[in-house]
Amino acid sequence: MTQNIELLDLMLLLDEREGAEYAFISIRPNTRITKPYDPEVFRYIIETIEREIRDKGITHGIRTANATTSEVKRYRADYKIIEARKTFYTFPIASPTLPQKGDDGSLEILIDLKLKPGKIKDEKTGKIDYYDLGFSETMIHTGEPLVIINHATPGIDGTDIFGRPIKAKAGTEERVPAYDRKTITCEEDPKNNKAILKAAITGFLYQEADRGYFIDKDVLTKQVDFSTGNIEVQDFSDIDTVIKVSGNRDIMRDSVKPGFTLKAKEIVIEGNVGRGATIEGDKIIITGIVDAKARIIGQKIEIGKVVGAHIEGSEIKINSVLQNATVAGQQVRINTCMSSEVSGEEIFINRELRSGTITASSFIYCHQARGTSHSTLTIDPLVIPSFQKKLEKQQIKLGKYIQDYKKRNQEFEEEQQLHYKRHQSGIDNFYRQVEELKNITFSEKQKKAIEQLLAQGLVDDIGKRLNFKLHAITRKNLKVFSESLSQLQESLSEVEELQEDYKNEENILHEMEKSYTRGLILIADESSGEMKICYRTECLSPIVFNQKLLFCYDTQNRKIIALKKFGEITHQRLFSQLSPRALAVINKFT
Repeated sequence: MTQNIELLDLMLLLDEREGAEYAFISIRPNTRITKPYDPEVFRYIIETIEREIRDKGITHGIRTANATTSEVKRYRADYKIIEARKTFYTFPIASPTLPQKGDDGSLEILIDLKLKPGKIKDEKTGKIDYYDLGFSETMIHTGEPLVIINHATPGIDGTDIFGRPIKAKAGTEERVPAYDRKTITCEEDPKNNKAILKAAITGFLYQEADRGYFIDKDVLTKQVDFSTGNIEVQDFSDIDTVIKVSGNRDIMRDSVKPGFTLKAKEIVIEGNVGRGATIEGDKIIITGIVDAKARIIGQKIEIGKVVGAHIEGSEIKINSVLQNATVAGQQVRINTCMSSEVSGEEIFINRELRSGTITASSFIYCHQARGTSHSTLTIDPLVIPSFQKKLEKQQIKLGKYIQDYKKRNQEFEEEQQLHYKRHQSGIDNFYRQVEELKNITFSEKQKKAIEQLLAQGLVDDIGKRLNFKLHAITRKNLKVFSESLSQLQESLSEVEELQEDYKNEENILHEMEKSYTRGLILIADESSGEMKICYRTECLSPIVFNQKLLFCYDTQNRKIIALKKFGEITHQRLFSQLSPRALAVINKFT
């Protein structure tokens, strides 16, 4: 048997694939082995394989003993076929752990700077709003992530069959985009092997070839049209953002095309605003013309020319207002107004008024009025939106004061009833004791005086003044009564204070409701044409003025009077609600 075993034809082969060596066992049937199925032959094959592995120095990736045994059994099962073909039976015995190449770096762009094709207005018809291209979606806030930079990984080293390391190939780093380090920060995240570009300020995100990514709190554009879409900063009251439209002064071209919307804290438009556009912000400057049906809404507004548009704000300055425009504000200054409606708390027509309707809550200055159709100047606070808001606010405030007063008064009445229920019998008993001992009868006035002393805690003074010895139990009862009465007096003071506050606020409301009686209308030019002067329901028919006049409302006589001299104004409350600007105009006039 030993002779047959020594004739075993077995080889261990090495093969290199992908830069790593693999080991194989090849067994060839040999006719010199007379008994190939002898168990001793099987055992010796296994031992020979193990020895070959040791001799070659293979230590890694070796197949399990069960796998090797299975392969040898398969060799024996197919022995005759293999012998007939005169070939080898080959199977793998060891394989390396291949290295894993590192992942390449990548960029995740979180903010899409490309304009969108517009938002779908009707999913059934597929109608798209081409005015809204998503430009304002590039508005970002401090700390908002913009780009995630996933770093390349080094990969995982492998091991060959001899136990030697196989170096892994690292991934390729993605090129970090250029960015402005004043407005964008890069934060490393070693734990997740990435870096994040974040906004360092709040504003609009841009990308240019020479600057890369950068943030600007201002929007700079030549015009607003279908190439930009609407530009809206939704929370502009908290974000110091400016939209600057450079535009041009060409009367035939609009810097803001018809129908578009701009919203920001500050808006500066060089040029014209088209028909039906909407401009909204805190501070708005428009150098050109605002066309019909456009809406301009803000706090401080300056406009070159308004034609049939709606203007609403606090401080408004306009060079000329024409063709059925409406202007509503608090302080409104217009150089020339024609065929339009203007309302506000104080209104100044600095040059000329033609066929206009002017309504104010306290003051109107009109330098000159011309035209065949008369203009109407009216002091009527109750139709002024800004005054209505103040009035409504005062009404709400008064309602709260009424509720507080009624609630506290009801609590006081309950405290008063509880006081009488608990202590009145005790104090009445005290009065009877003193009256019986002194043979007197207390009047209601005297009782009130005694209770006033008790409310101040002067229990011992009662005994001295009445020359009446207070026993311990009597003194104790009087002190309890004194404390309760003192608390009741404090509650009464709170109720009276709330009542006084309520009456004061009610008086303020009444003063506001009749504040038109303190309004003034100033006509500065002696050659002004026809004008109708009104104080709510009281009116003067159109008259031709041949002198400068200051009009006010005579409350007592219920008529409008013209004051020629400053000295004739004896009711100083006429000036109580006027701004320094209005007072300066009056002083200059007088």
